[in-house]
Amino acid sequence: MRLRTSIMPAVLIAVAGLGAAHASGFALAELSIAGLSEADALVANTASMGALAYNPAAMAFHKGGYDLGLLGIDVHTQVTPTGGTGSVVATTPHWETMPNLFWADKIAPHTRFGFGINEPYGLQIAWPAQTFSTLAQGPASALAPTFTQLRLFDVAPSFSYRFGHVAVDVGADYYDAHRVALGTPAATVSGSGDQVGAHVGALGQWGPVSVGANYRSAANVPLDGTLASNAGSIPVNATLHLPWQFALGVRDALNTKLGVEFDFDRTGWSRFSNIAVNPAPAVGGPTLLTSTYDWQPSNAYRLGFHYALSRHVRLRAGYAYDVTGATNAHFSARIPDANRQEFSFGASQRLGAWSLSAGYMYVLFNTRTYVSNTAFNGGDPNGTSAYDGTYKTHAQLFGISIGRRFS
Repeated sequence: MRLRTSIMPAVLIAVAGLGAAHASGFALAELSIAGLSEADALVANTASMGALAYNPAAMAFHKGGYDLGLLGIDVHTQVTPTGGTGSVVATTPHWETMPNLFWADKIAPHTRFGFGINEPYGLQIAWPAQTFSTLAQGPASALAPTFTQLRLFDVAPSFSYRFGHVAVDVGADYYDAHRVALGTPAATVSGSGDQVGAHVGALGQWGPVSVGANYRSAANVPLDGTLASNAGSIPVNATLHLPWQFALGVRDALNTKLGVEFDFDRTGWSRFSNIAVNPAPAVGGPTLLTSTYDWQPSNAYRLGFHYALSRHVRLRAGYAYDVTGATNAHFSARIPDANRQEFSFGASQRLGAWSLSAGYMYVLFNTRTYVSNTAFNGGDPNGTSAYDGTYKTHAQLFGISIGRRFS
């Protein structure tokens, strides 16, 4: 069944937003509760089980164990559109929960095997249909970005081997984009897909100082979905371009109680130069739309602290400055990202082989006032005056975890 020609361009533009909408502001660096507590500065940490998700090479410094956590996220986003009547708050349910797990065990004197499960991309955003006045009436109303969501699991098996003071790891990342959805007043696009990437890392410790590095490859996740409206539905294909990620960290145990770590992260957002939308093979035909985004690589700077209050109690804190990859050239309200500051703290309690951890993070996004020199002409609203306005976001993250070390 064919969609009406008046609806087809609008929905295709919504689909073209798929890659960019889910790969910057929807990325989550919090892979464990210990990481949450130290602003995710754990790449060079050889002591904490919660560090294994950030650099699996650390497995070789442990006999084995697991860390199971639950993360709760409360996000508040609002916009004051230029020419509007006031501020509009995103209607997305604020609270979301996400699990994380890392398990490792000894398989030879210097070799460890482990796997992690987490959601490195998630969250969602929804705007009332009348938020942006340019897209509130007439044919343009079919382009209003009412809903955007991605839920993606990463299952990551790893092998680690230790050579004296240095350990290395190699592993895979199985990405399962099990829930992808985009909505406009005209139609809804939903779909899913999976793909495999790879990661490698190294970690060395020399007395009180340790240095770690981890690299995760880019991955192109093919998505099979359905474009549905009152006029009918057709199968469509798109590709979710996940960026490569590199992290480098240095940790120093300043004394028997206090340690500090500095991490530098770089993420290859430039893979979002464009995205193509195609009809499914059963439908056939040429590319329906190619949309340009002009994202750029970005950096994050993380500082984490841990303090041994006693033999069994450890306090944690951290600060991070995270630079967005989203430029003004093709800014989209589907993901109104901005540079952000992250403030965190937490604690852990050892109970024999067991441990309990809790953490909190407050994320403050810089206010982003967007003014475009490109007038909206009825096509793709990204990068045009249709999205002119002032965007504000803040978020709170809470987490708890339970861990156990194998003897």
